[in-house]
Amino acid sequence: MAYRSNKSSTLPKLPEFEDFLRNKKAAETYVSQMVKVLKKNGWWSTMQKMYARESTTSPTRSYPSQGLIKTEQDRSYGNKVKAINKAFFEQVIYDWLYYIELFNHPQRLKYLFAVSKTTFTPPPARFSLIFFMGKLFKRAIAINELALHISKADKDRTKRTERFLQGPFVKLGRQARTVFVGSANPDIWGSVPAIASMAMSHCLVGVPRDGYFRDLKRQATLAKDTLDWIRQSPVLLHVAPAVRKTLLDYWIHNVMGVLEASPDRVVERAMALYKVGVRTFRIYSPEPGLGPLESLEAVRNLAKIKEWEPIEVFVGQVVSVQQAQDLDKAGAAGIIVGIGGGGRCTTGVRSGSAIDWPQLVWDLRGKISIPVIIEGGASDHIAQTLTVGATGIGVTRTVGGGTIESPGGYRYFEDEQKRLFKYYRGEASAGMKLMGGKEGPFDIIPYVEGQSTRVLLEFGRGNLPTILQKLNLLIGDNIMALVFQNVDSVTELADCTDSLRVVSPAESELRHTH
Repeated sequence: MAYRSNKSSTLPKLPEFEDFLRNKKAAETYVSQMVKVLKKNGWWSTMQKMYARESTTSPTRSYPSQGLIKTEQDRSYGNKVKAINKAFFEQVIYDWLYYIELFNHPQRLKYLFAVSKTTFTPPPARFSLIFFMGKLFKRAIAINELALHISKADKDRTKRTERFLQGPFVKLGRQARTVFVGSANPDIWGSVPAIASMAMSHCLVGVPRDGYFRDLKRQATLAKDTLDWIRQSPVLLHVAPAVRKTLLDYWIHNVMGVLEASPDRVVERAMALYKVGVRTFRIYSPEPGLGPLESLEAVRNLAKIKEWEPIEVFVGQVVSVQQAQDLDKAGAAGIIVGIGGGGRCTTGVRSGSAIDWPQLVWDLRGKISIPVIIEGGASDHIAQTLTVGATGIGVTRTVGGGTIESPGGYRYFEDEQKRLFKYYRGEASAGMKLMGGKEGPFDIIPYVEGQSTRVLLEFGRGNLPTILQKLNLLIGDNIMALVFQNVDSVTELADCTDSLRVVSPAESELRHTH
């Protein structure tokens, strides 16, 4: 799906960052002019063809995307499939172009590259009465029990625009990235535009291996098509050649091929993904065991034997300090901690497991030298999660649900009330397992640990169904956390441990929108 760049096309001048962020006329004029260039050089029509392929209902026609798949395990039947109208689709793409340019504004990239040159500084060990008492009384501390006391009124206030200009970026593995990490859920990340959009926004994001992507060829094809699409980004038209090469390298290294935690099978999948261009991996096992460590060692040995380019391997799910230290010593780029809290993932519910990862993250402070990424409710509690000691926060529903980038593209199911929606299934839900061919005798699905729900199409100015707009809102939450602790970076936020408070039910009710 290549398009030809017309070098004779006159590119509009990109406004200064603050103008582009705040000046309505300047931003909209620039995007409109860029659209004219993109229509002339072929990108616009190529993009529409890609979305046409993504917007199909058959798993054979929508290869490699899961498309609009409704399995026998989903709760509703007889839903029609309807495409959003062309004008609305183009409006969303205009917004997408705005955000992708904003996130990659040259003034912002300067900070991205600067942070990449730094060395990761893990949060230091701290004493906290909250976590001391939690361990003493064997009390499971959940992230929604915590909040931050507003502090540091003895210095000039932190400016939101300046923090946005600076990312806020963190050293997450080999390079600077945002704190937000796309999970491995196929109903959100099982499509080219979803993964590519996230990667080009400086976020790690997984290429799934569940559902239809359990098929190795299908997963590798998804990764290859994603990397091909990234190489055609409109952003690359106007950046300097030296920056273009570096930026493209950053984006490609944000695409994270998901591997099983099985040393017997991990090598074949890693080789297939590396062959199509993947250089970053995630070893994923929801259950405790030696598999993640053994698989990490297998992949790193493979890379050494095959003389691969440098790779990164993130590993999860980690359940103890010792396991984290072993992975750190074995060369993991970062670890992933957490378990689903009973939303789409019901592992915690069915296994009777506590959703108490804040205690483990606190205990890891001063014990490991690599970043910690959290999954399982962290995206709803960004300030608290980063203050406890995490560097990355996994996102799924909060950025991808019901968007045009997610599988299905611009086509949606229509319910009985004429509302448009897409399915959002847990990775171990019956529907996802069925797509992965895991049904047993008499079509019984074993060990279901997830549910299926609907995510409605959102629309209206300021609330369009694109991953980038939802990501922008989360970046805003990250910035607000810095502003109200009056600090300049995520590293400084991790030092605001004295601000942590345990909240009462009454305070929690007041703190939520009502």
